[in-house]
Amino acid sequence: MEIRNLDSKVAMNELVRKGFRHVGDYGIILNASAVNTDFFTLGQPYRALDGRIILVQRGTMDVEIDLVRRLLREGDIAVVPPDALMLIESASSDCAVSAVVFRQMPQVQATVESFVVSGDSVAFARGNQYLTMIFDQFDRNPVFTDIIVHFYDALILDMFSLRQEEQLSHGGEFMHRFLQLLAKEGRTKHPIDFYASRLCVSPNHMSTLVRRESGLTVLQWIDRALVREAKVMLHHTQMPVAEVAEKLGFATPSFFIRFFRQQTGQTPLQYRKQG
Repeated sequence: MEIRNLDSKVAMNELVRKGFRHVGDYGIILNASAVNTDFFTLGQPYRALDGRIILVQRGTMDVEIDLVRRLLREGDIAVVPPDALMLIESASSDCAVSAVVFRQMPQVQATVESFVVSGDSVAFARGNQYLTMIFDQFDRNPVFTDIIVHFYDALILDMFSLRQEEQLSHGGEFMHRFLQLLAKEGRTKHPIDFYASRLCVSPNHMSTLVRRESGLTVLQWIDRALVREAKVMLHHTQMPVAEVAEKLGFATPSFFIRFFRQQTGQTPLQYRKQG
């Protein structure tokens, strides 16, 4: 299944013209418009095969990362590991971001969850310092790729360490873990019992926690994840609808078509054609 990402030659060539620099599995762009660049796919969910660290320099972005909706503002940092499910609904006309992309996590880094850091001016300034050093090294002597890679690894480790400093309530932490698991497994795992077992709680207790924290039921969240995955496959691949239905665990294509229409008001083919 081929999903649009930064490995695309067309996207890469366009990004280089707009200031993107890359070496191996790492890339960087400074102060890029979030509206007028191929770095983002606006309005369509997608799997980000590369991890991303995004620093919002100006404006706002309405994003969904691993099913969690956030409004990113100037000074925010979004930290996203590889293979995250993303949807950028919109960005303000003045929105500009600096970002790093990476294919692999440093080996010493255990945390692989996405999160957002808001209001930490010290971390934001430190992130910008790393980005400036990396970009300067590209312009000064790009052949010294080992130096650049070490800068990247230091930045990634530093930014992911911010998650350990974030304090969440018990219910908030549980909800975070559930949505992270759902974003990774929701393509094929639909029963509530699967998620309850993986999170070491009873299905009833899980239902209570999720409803209290989010206002939605566990099944509503599972349906939301399925719709996102279906949209990714329909928009970013030429996979037949019947194959999409099979990969998402539906017994028959007709069941999938009925589900998709109930959730979106469109058939899968109508959604694909409008894309």
